Amino acid sequence: MERATTTIASHTITRHQAILDYIKALYSDEGRFYGWLEDTPTDPRIYSYPDIYSVYDPYRILKQMGSTGFIDWSNCTEFLKSLVNIDSSSIYSNLVNFSQLGAPSTTSCDAAIQLFPNLGLDEYIHDDAIAEYIASCQTSNGGFRLFASNEDPAEMIMTWSALQALNSIGRLSAIDTTAALNYVLSCYHNDGGFANVPDVEAIPDIVPLGLFCLNILGRSDLIRVQNTTDYLLQYFDEKGTTSGGTLVNTERFVWSLYTLGTLDQINVTQMLSWVLSCQTHQNGAFLPVPTFDFQRERLEWTRAAVHILYLCDQIDLLDENFTVTEYPEYHIPQWYIDYINEHFGTTTTTGGGLFPFLPNIDIIPILIAGAPYVGIILLVSLPGAYIVWVNKKKKIERREQRSRRKQMKS
Repeated sequence: MERATTTIASHTITRHQAILDYIKALYSDEGRFYGWLEDTPTDPRIYSYPDIYSVYDPYRILKQMGSTGFIDWSNCTEFLKSLVNIDSSSIYSNLVNFSQLGAPSTTSCDAAIQLFPNLGLDEYIHDDAIAEYIASCQTSNGGFRLFASNEDPAEMIMTWSALQALNSIGRLSAIDTTAALNYVLSCYHNDGGFANVPDVEAIPDIVPLGLFCLNILGRSDLIRVQNTTDYLLQYFDEKGTTSGGTLVNTERFVWSLYTLGTLDQINVTQMLSWVLSCQTHQNGAFLPVPTFDFQRERLEWTRAAVHILYLCDQIDLLDENFTVTEYPEYHIPQWYIDYINEHFGTTTTTGGGLFPFLPNIDIIPILIAGAPYVGIILLVSLPGAYIVWVNKKKKIERREQRSRRKQMKS
């Protein structure tokens, strides 16, 4: 099916309603939300599967807006239950997988703990299994890796998810908290910043993670409040945002100052004005910066904007009237339709090769087709992972251009 011509239907609603309409347009009958209006459908033939964050993020946005009742979550609960490993013989029994293909991780455990009780799925949270699994992800230096089944080094990203998950179920005793504290401190620089791993340069986006970890471990006394605030303020500019950064970078900045209790050291009104200027009149969603083309609208930018407003106790700014030129509508991307028609038609075959659980297909075309979405999935689906956006617009634009070229080649 080809994308229908969109009817221009300019209408005035509130900023709040515009966001709700956008999120509803991303809602799929399979029980997950797309990341943008031309996201890739679920299709194992191109290695595309929805993950837990495709529900977690929209739910968190609507909860912060006080509008969770806007969505019927019944399809979502069925999808989420499908992520639970019910095979009693599996080493992952009673754990929540990251996706219907991916194994459980520190981040999927954390997301499940935060999300499932809100949707009446408490019975699918198995504290013992989660605590044991996360403990197996702790490395020799005290930090945590993403999966227990590999030898990747620990990172602050996963360390925060692990600590938050265990703290939420009262199981910090399952790990070596002294080693975890030492790891966090090894990432805390003298200039007040935090690095994602020890012995590398500090990154502003990692600061809230470090602060959360120290709070969870009961050592908030080790936080150098003004030192860390000064570190962050050097990245704040006269526009009211992080220098050369995006909404996500600004969210991390605001989240850090909020946690430090030093939000009063910036012009909050100016910053919020910049945030609202990122909302587009096209579909009512948000852009990473106000000057980007509307086709870069993403749920992730909307999530960051709403979270900033929530932290600043200014959600009511969304009650302002706002003109939207189109009613948002999800469309299957044409590149995907063309690719499927060319390579697969409507048939599938038995799997084999590198991925025996997938149909017999050439892995190179898959990677080419799926590559544009790997970065987006990580950015949208792992907010806890804080995939660090570069702070220069040209680099962001080049990334988008590369993605488009790969789509066209597909």
